[in-house]
Amino acid sequence: MAKKTTDRQHVTASPASMPPVAGDGDGLPLACVRDGETARQAWERIRKDGRAAGLSRRDAYNRANRETERLYPPEPVAADPEPVEPEPEPVEPEPVAAVEVESEPVAADSGVSGLGRLPDGWPVLPSNASLQAEIAWVQASRLDIVEETGTGTRVDLSRADGPAPSKAAIGWLETSIRAYSKYCDIAAKATQTQEHEAEARRRERLALGDVIGLLDEMGRA
Repeated sequence: MAKKTTDRQHVTASPASMPPVAGDGDGLPLACVRDGETARQAWERIRKDGRAAGLSRRDAYNRANRETERLYPPEPVAADPEPVEPEPEPVEPEPVAAVEVESEPVAADSGVSGLGRLPDGWPVLPSNASLQAEIAWVQASRLDIVEETGTGTRVDLSRADGPAPSKAAIGWLETSIRAYSKYCDIAAKATQTQEHEAEARRRERLALGDVIGLLDEMGRA
């Protein structure tokens, strides 16, 4: 006799579709995704919810970053296969009458404004600084200098607490506006590297303290 088999499907609910549960850092429940909501819209909603719940501006900002990164994790980008271009066929050029064409001005990007207007009091920015310094400046300044308007995003660099460490930091600020998921991934990597460096420095200080204590004991002997 033929043996009958039954296929069973196991369905696992994604974290974003599960109901909110109690949070672990700020006393608020974990946020959830709403239908038709983008990552940027979710970030703004979570930040406003935190402020309405009594969090400070900084805590609400950090909570919005953390929850958005959890709800919208960066997706792995598959490498596109290298296209194979066919060999061009020889084509006899045809005589074309000269036509005078007036060049049209290139329309400015109206999505984000103000990134190129550096305050008068800023020094000349170097091309690059350490990634940790650049990401730290964006994290500390973004809440104060970026403003969402009805027609796009406006940036006022004069409202920052201090000058950007480099031109690349301005680029990371633009990335945080245009591709927030990518920026969250870069910021997480920079934070991990900074924590590892801080731990290494702490261990060096402890080792140096042990050596100084040993030398002190030898001097008293």
